Amino acid sequence: MLAKVLQHIRFGHKSSAGIAVLHIRDHEIQLLLQPARDKEAAVSVYPVNHGDWQPAMKEALGHVNKMMALSLIISPAMYQIVQLEKPALDEPELLTALPWQIKDLTDIALEELVLDYIDLPGAPGQPAKINVVVSAKSQLQELIAIVTDAKLSLQQILIEEWLIHELTHYADHAALVLMHQPGQDVLLQVIRQGQLQFSRRIRGFNRLHQYNKTDLQQGVFDNLLLEIQRSMDYIESQLKLPPVRSIQLLCSGAERTDLVPLFHQAGFNQVQALQLKPELHWAAAINLNEFWPAIAATVSSSWEPTA
Repeated sequence: MLAKVLQHIRFGHKSSAGIAVLHIRDHEIQLLLQPARDKEAAVSVYPVNHGDWQPAMKEALGHVNKMMALSLIISPAMYQIVQLEKPALDEPELLTALPWQIKDLTDIALEELVLDYIDLPGAPGQPAKINVVVSAKSQLQELIAIVTDAKLSLQQILIEEWLIHELTHYADHAALVLMHQPGQDVLLQVIRQGQLQFSRRIRGFNRLHQYNKTDLQQGVFDNLLLEIQRSMDYIESQLKLPPVRSIQLLCSGAERTDLVPLFHQAGFNQVQALQLKPELHWAAAINLNEFWPAIAATVSSSWEPTA
């Protein structure tokens, strides 16, 4: 994410001591260190107090080897996503035109806009669409300054929404992935052949990790099912995608394993917990539900182990 407009922060190491991924969340900083292909990865967590993430980020970066390739995952509070029809322009012209296209669709000032985009499929007979992610230049500069002060090399800046396809293999059929992180709205995505086809945040479920089974059965789960069904109907009727044949869950919280049987009881027998692809076997000992963005970010990070 933001690679097209932040080329100056990409260094492309010829050698590296491994990969470091720092994930900024509203209540904590997560750090994943993968020292080398044949060594065990480690994760650690640094609390964020009263939204003041900078001290926790500095503390976490103090544990990163200076030779590691560093990726940052920023929290949804640090960016906005806007969907619009893709202008018929070459990429350099498109990136120049996009700030003016979206300036009235975001509360970030035009002179502060930093953006990137991904393509989305258009319905048959309809224009292609793009998802544009926008962030404030000053906030990104603050992140880069902290990394620079730590004498680390920043490889890329990422967002959760564009990472999930890295975790597992997807067949030709449309697969729905349902994700939840504490304090965030549920993220629903449809992926086909490894490509993002549809994405939306389902409002009103930011406390999903805190509900007990009784709470879920007293209306919360039924409301979630309704929103999922609406999304499935939309991708079939409007996007003309094949029917969803699998639903995979990534829900933070130790108690959220109870969602799978609840889905089955409601007739959604295609629901299962997400399974990592074999290439990510090294992450088997890491709590996938809690650290999936950091695990996924290691796939998009290019590096070569030192001899």
